[in-house]
Parts: sequence; C-alpha cells; structure tokens
Amino acid sequence: MKAVLDTCILKLASLPNPHNPTALIVKLCWDGLLECWASPAMQEEYSVVLADEPELLALVQDRFQVCYPLVELDCVKHEPDNRFVECALAIDADYLVTVNTARGHFDKPAYGRTRVVTPGAFLNLPDVQRLLRKV
Repeated sequence: MKAVLDTCILKLASLPNPHNPTALIVKLCWDGLLECWASPAMQEEYSVVLADEPELLALVQDRFQVCYPLVELDCVKHEPDNRFVECALAIDADYLVTVNTARGHFDKPAYGRTRVVTPGAFLNLPDVQRLLRKV
C-alpha cells in the first residue's frame, strides 16, 4: 500500500503538460500518492474547463475525492475561486495548489490552516520531493 502525502485542493488554471510542474502533481494524484479533493461545484467547473482533455477530466472524476462544503464563502474577490476555499476548509486541506495567486484570486498565504502554494513551490516541499523519487 502506498502512503499518501497530504490532502490538497488542485486549481487547474493551466493544463498540465510535460514541461510544467502541474503535470507532476497530476501524476502524484493519478498514482494515489497525493490525496486530492473536489466539491461538486469544482467538478462542474472542471467539466467545462477540461472538456477537451478527457483523460484529465477522468482523473478528476475518478481519483479526486468528493467533499460537500456546508458553508458558502465570500473571501476571494474572484467569486468562483471561493468554491476551492470552501472545499479546502471543509476537509481541512494541507495545501491549495494554484497558479492564481494574483490580487483578487488566492492572494492570501493561507485560508485557515490551508496553505496556498504555487505548483512549483509545492513540488519543492521536502515531503513532495521524497514522493517524486518514488515515481
């Protein structure tokens, strides 16, 4: 049995390709080494954003665990991003991984105890580095 690192919420703002860090994070999810979550609202957004990427959409639908946030937040100026924070807080996620750290998006370093990190910063975490040596 493989050990799962941490829980994370992955905001796929750019599609992973072999030359960006998101591809490695998606691989960790695919291999079951990283616990990723999505709410129904997030899955709906992914079904639109990833419509032309059926394999990646299947990953989100099949491998991401589903959470059902009980509260609706308004803490991020870009309204749809609130769904990701709601999910992160509902499951007490360790990380919210996103490239959207500009003003009006995920511009705080953390929401509750959930740290906001870019894909590159996430991959540089010591625990993630150890996992990457296994793949």
